[in-house]
Amino acid sequence: MISADVLIVGAGLSGLCLARELKRDCLLLEKSRGVGGRIATRRIDDLGFDHGAPNLPDDSTIRNLFQEARLHEALRTSSAGVYHPESMTQLPKSLAKGLTIRKSTKVEALRRTASGWELQTDGPEMFLGRDVVLTAPLPQAIELLDRSRISVPDQLRRVTYTKAVMALVITQEVVAPELKCSPRLHSVLSMRERRLHPRGFVVRASDALSEELFDRPEAQALEVLLSEFLACFSTPPALAFQELKKWRYVLPKTHLSVPYTEVSESLWLTGDSFHFGDARGSVVGAKLLAKKLS
Repeated sequence: MISADVLIVGAGLSGLCLARELKRDCLLLEKSRGVGGRIATRRIDDLGFDHGAPNLPDDSTIRNLFQEARLHEALRTSSAGVYHPESMTQLPKSLAKGLTIRKSTKVEALRRTASGWELQTDGPEMFLGRDVVLTAPLPQAIELLDRSRISVPDQLRRVTYTKAVMALVITQEVVAPELKCSPRLHSVLSMRERRLHPRGFVVRASDALSEELFDRPEAQALEVLLSEFLACFSTPPALAFQELKKWRYVLPKTHLSVPYTEVSESLWLTGDSFHFGDARGSVVGAKLLAKKLS
């Protein structure tokens, strides 16, 4: 049994900020191989695609966070928010320095004991914490609570998220879209402008089209996105590579007004479903919860 005073499930923005602010011994458990959650960069031949959150809100909360991570001098601004030109994952990687994180560790169930909360994972190890904080998107956290037979207030179940379906595209030549793209696309993001890939694009479907395509066969969804992308050019470019990516939880459609909540004794929820309903909620909620628990 591995124990820590506070166990934090999820090493996304919320979990990382919480761990940095806590004045108690803590351990982060992350199901993925890397940190950042939905702030994600896909590497292809050592070149990058910001296919997670390509921008964060242009707000003092986020700018201060980049400053805490000592990345503020590289910060860039676009109409969609702020970003780091050398990949958005620079932020979570910097925030993770010095923290104790167990990656590739998925929590399957929680159980209350006399000593605290016992966490069962998909591996042989068990973890014990006096306090446990779940920072995943609220529907994912609720799935874990349901499996653990822990009651959840109805207001938490009413929070839903937008989806995203996108294509990672590499053209054979360096090109730029020449025409106004269809409203069926949320965005066409050039990776050349971010110094990540000279011929790379992240083509994201609109919220409505993402919902329509999400459960379709991947080849079919990719075909639709590529057709919309090529229609952005008067002379469609030749493609060298294409890959489909999906995010089931992008942003909350509605959110809770509080920064965090305690669903059972010493079992807490926080994240982007709270306070602001975006990355600012992740940061503010984590910092306020850290004060509560410290």
